[in-house]
Amino acid sequence: MIEVARCLIRYRGLVWTLVLRELRARYRGSVLGFLWSLINPLLLLAVYSFVFSQILPRDVVSAEPYGVFLVTGLFPWIWVSTSLLEGCSSLTGNSALIRKAVFPVEVLPAVAVVANLMHFLLALPIVAVALILSRLLGYPIAGWTFVLLPVVLLIEVVMVAGLVFALSAVNVHFKDVRDLLGNVLVLAFFMAPIIYTLSDIPPGLAQVVQLNPFTSFTVAIQDLLFFGRLPVTGDWLVMAVIAVVSWAVGAGLFSRLSDTLAEAV
Repeated sequence: MIEVARCLIRYRGLVWTLVLRELRARYRGSVLGFLWSLINPLLLLAVYSFVFSQILPRDVVSAEPYGVFLVTGLFPWIWVSTSLLEGCSSLTGNSALIRKAVFPVEVLPAVAVVANLMHFLLALPIVAVALILSRLLGYPIAGWTFVLLPVVLLIEVVMVAGLVFALSAVNVHFKDVRDLLGNVLVLAFFMAPIIYTLSDIPPGLAQVVQLNPFTSFTVAIQDLLFFGRLPVTGDWLVMAVIAVVSWAVGAGLFSRLSDTLAEAV
């Protein structure tokens, strides 16, 4: 796992170049271009906000304003889930590069994580505007705690990168991994407190939801951005442990399989 980290540091310039290429290629020929990185999450946000505020009973979710609460959990989740899906096929989708002996294959999964992180960062102004408007309307949310958001994101990047490295390497040998991952992510989404808070569900179910590795990160971001409070010490420890274990397992597995990637891709 140390070798993977060293490789990413050594080829950080290449990672950034490929990230820019990926961002340009994704919206080449599109009229709205990078605005799609904002439109897609906003449309999804509108659907969930309508369902939970207009169709379901108003007391289903206690967080108010619900739309602002939802955006603080939904936007980070879109980054994580998209990074995992795209990172999973990052090696099989670049087989020509992998077969080149001089190309550092470690950069490909990292590009998927960083590129989607850029989309999330571009969407943060929308989150900021929503929080400011809520404060002006008298809702006691947000506060100075938002300054700690980069710390949570840094820990989450390590966790997501570890998962992506593991998934991308295994997907080279077993092409069913990406399809299975899509279904797992659907379950993980509803088993994380994104569209509800932990206090809105029965205690027994809340304990199950807390077993989801994404839960601690979701709650921490909601605490910092929406509730304006610091995550408890236990949450910081859980996030750190999950990130370290994810990176150790993911990068370690990638290193063990790296010699077989060019042949199997």
